[in-house]
Amino acid sequence: MTKLTSAQQALHQGLITLLNTKKIYQVSIKELTQTSNVARSTFYAYYDNIDNLLEEIEDTFIENLNTLDQSITDSAANNFTYFYEVLSYVEKIAIYFQPC
Repeated sequence: MTKLTSAQQALHQGLITLLNTKKIYQVSIKELTQTSNVARSTFYAYYDNIDNLLEEIEDTFIENLNTLDQSITDSAANNFTYFYEVLSYVEKIAIYFQPC
């Protein structure tokens, strides 16, 4: 699993927060860094643009689902446990995907 710095985590959360009220093309780097309480230079140390950040957020969610999937299928879990764990994770992250 990819280890994110606290600044990256703040940028992830900041972008997700902004995307709850705006479209991706309406979010500026200035607004994102202010919302995230991260310096603009720190943003550019990790990302070229907001699309790169969004891609990393999506990849992180997919990676977490894959890790969950692997841990469940490696165990002797039954189908109910498998679906319960996956749906619990999806429910946990659903707040990040509210329509604007």
